[in-house]
Amino acid sequence: MRIEALFISDVHLGTRGSNSQQVLDVLKKYQPDTLFLVGDIIDGWMLKRKFRWSQTQTNVIRKILSYSKNGTKIIYLVGNHDEFLRQYLDMSFGNIEIHDEYIWNNTYITHGDLYDGVVKLKWLGVLGSIGYDLAIAIDRRLKKWGYKRSLSKFLKDKVKEAVKFIVSFEEEIVRQGIKHNCSTVICGHIHKAEDKDINGVRYLNCGDWIENNSYIIYTDGDYQVIKDNILP
Repeated sequence: MRIEALFISDVHLGTRGSNSQQVLDVLKKYQPDTLFLVGDIIDGWMLKRKFRWSQTQTNVIRKILSYSKNGTKIIYLVGNHDEFLRQYLDMSFGNIEIHDEYIWNNTYITHGDLYDGVVKLKWLGVLGSIGYDLAIAIDRRLKKWGYKRSLSKFLKDKVKEAVKFIVSFEEEIVRQGIKHNCSTVICGHIHKAEDKDINGVRYLNCGDWIENNSYIIYTDGDYQVIKDNILP
């Protein structure tokens, strides 16, 4: 399916919770003019601790590179888990560009970690990542035993509730969009797919590929958030 743009974030390749096969299925479904990788595609934090990498995850990288080879422009917005790429900011590698933030189609695009008061405390963020990865592993085991509630989602929601006093993430992303004279903002980071109006600005969040399997497309002059909440 030919589309103008495809937006994917928070794949977390290199973790046991990454639904990389579902990502690959989406990449095979669309032929975008521009592919936006909105951060945390590779989980460098977890790879430093323990190397987990499957053939399917390699295939995701190969598919992205094949997009580039066939003329798709790729914009990689760096996130906190793939922050090792920040040493290459504003550089181009053929059709692949690496940025912290980007403006396209009157839309301000960034991963979001630069405006999250929690992850600015890097070591607290790393500890949170380790705990969340463990929660995902327990969650998968519970689901095999027939439990329906997502433990990892429950913990994530509780943690985010606890830090609301530090920063209002969505409002800050919108504020950045207004600052850059944009009518729409797109981000990732908090693993919560959204499409809503905040202070007159359209706020879109790609979601993630750990629990929600969600992404955004731009076609026929409009954005669509597409969700596939069925875990493998």
